[in-house]
Amino acid sequence: MSSGVRAEKLHWRSIRSVALAHKLVPETSGIYVYSELAEFHGLAVAHQWMYVGQALCLPARLAHHQVRTESNRQLRDWLHRPGARQLWYAEVHPGDLDRVERDLIACLQPCFNRKRYLQHVQPV
Repeated sequence: MSSGVRAEKLHWRSIRSVALAHKLVPETSGIYVYSELAEFHGLAVAHQWMYVGQALCLPARLAHHQVRTESNRQLRDWLHRPGARQLWYAEVHPGDLDRVERDLIACLQPCFNRKRYLQHVQPV
């Protein structure tokens, strides 16, 4: 995150069924984050952050993360192979989407974002 700027606390929700996420999220603007879970006895003990995205309408954007419509090949392949996955999402005002997405990409360094971590580091 940007130095000297305190990040606001977002109200995050999660869905384990990433394939159905577009049918389960509210019709609102927001940020979403895909993670791969490491589980022990069914309990998520660690997350690997895979992709951060933003949307003016979460269900419409998440519907694009389907086999026939996802343009990011690595993300498409990951989303549609078996494994423990989770979608996190938070409602964000449309005017704040770019900043929050940038901050999360810089902090989490998700492996499937086309815009890599270094592109989001603010010059000092």
